[in-house]
Amino acid sequence: MMIRKRFAGLSVLLAIILLLSGCEGGLRSETIVIPSSEDEQVADSGSAPFQVKTIYRLPISDTKDDQLLGWEDSGSVLGLFQAPDSKMRLSQYLLQRLSPPYEKFETLQGVDADHWNLELSPNGKYIAGIKKTKDGNVLKLISLSDGRETIMATIKPRHDLLLTELTWSDNSRYISYLVTDVATDVASGPVSGQTDVGVATNPVVKMAVYDTTARQVKVYPLKGLRNTGSVSEVKMSDDGQSALIVVQNERTISISMGTINGSSFHIEYEHQAGGDQMAWLNKDQFVFLGTEGEIYEYDRRNMALSVLLEKVLSFQLSQDRKYIAYSQKDDNDTISIFAGKLQGNNVLYKESVYQGVFPSVMYWSPHNDSLLVNGRKIYSTSRQQTNPEPSIVSYNQPFIIKFQ
Repeated sequence: MMIRKRFAGLSVLLAIILLLSGCEGGLRSETIVIPSSEDEQVADSGSAPFQVKTIYRLPISDTKDDQLLGWEDSGSVLGLFQAPDSKMRLSQYLLQRLSPPYEKFETLQGVDADHWNLELSPNGKYIAGIKKTKDGNVLKLISLSDGRETIMATIKPRHDLLLTELTWSDNSRYISYLVTDVATDVASGPVSGQTDVGVATNPVVKMAVYDTTARQVKVYPLKGLRNTGSVSEVKMSDDGQSALIVVQNERTISISMGTINGSSFHIEYEHQAGGDQMAWLNKDQFVFLGTEGEIYEYDRRNMALSVLLEKVLSFQLSQDRKYIAYSQKDDNDTISIFAGKLQGNNVLYKESVYQGVFPSVMYWSPHNDSLLVNGRKIYSTSRQQTNPEPSIVSYNQPFIIKFQ
């Protein structure tokens, strides 16, 4: 369905109430709101456009295996990098820190977990990881201050199948993932490094949530999930009562939102998406990427779906959800990274801060004064060709944009 702007002088151009086709299981209608360009000029004396002060190139080799994990609370960058040892058949991965001016690594510790399944907490204090053992997949919580490990759970291969990787809530309290029942027939496990197992004929998908404060995990069966494809991610809200779930089929991706109700988890809202990017704004609102590059904001309180931005390739919210970084491609196939301030249903003070790199990941620093970017340098093929596509010319281009 095309959404067209009709009255440019109005603060809200169009409000359409749509009855979702095939609604069931408590899914309700929604209101789509498109703010006008005039709304973007809301006065805010406490903010100003983003201005780039310095670009720091990180001394990281061009390899598939090394990975940036994000920001430490102090403002340093943490990553997991290969440390070859001639006495070992396999290279060990070490946790290392890059501090300003981001020129030299400081080795912190080894990590006893599979390097492809590590997630740094938003506050930069813990790492959640998966360790494959003979008893199953052990889910670990590792403290970066003292290296202490906590076993959150063990996924036994003949009982449950781990469907997703581990995902932190924005306040670093909850770690969530999805599991399902298994059978004796052999099939490929969705998570890298997982033992091959079979899925039951009528599997029950369950959401597991580990509370780092209570130090316990709770499991909730999912109810009302209409899209029964492959679930790929689940993210808890900061209050631990709601979650967003990404479901992928062969041709479509959808975002589902639901709430914990007693001992189970009930889906309340579903929408087709253009990717797996989604984020909570607060316990009642979340944003996600639409099929045509829109960034949608959904508010469960009034069932309103607002369009924040259009023609977006990727985005990342700051930890306090006050700012947004996003990428767009212009008519000349140039990809640019923008930064702006979130206010209501608008993005204010949008400024281009970098060009020529397609960001695979972006991380805001704890104080919102820097943006860590890892992406791929691209160039455009000849515009005389039919349907020219950008071409990748290098693997990783990690750098930090420091704002004034």
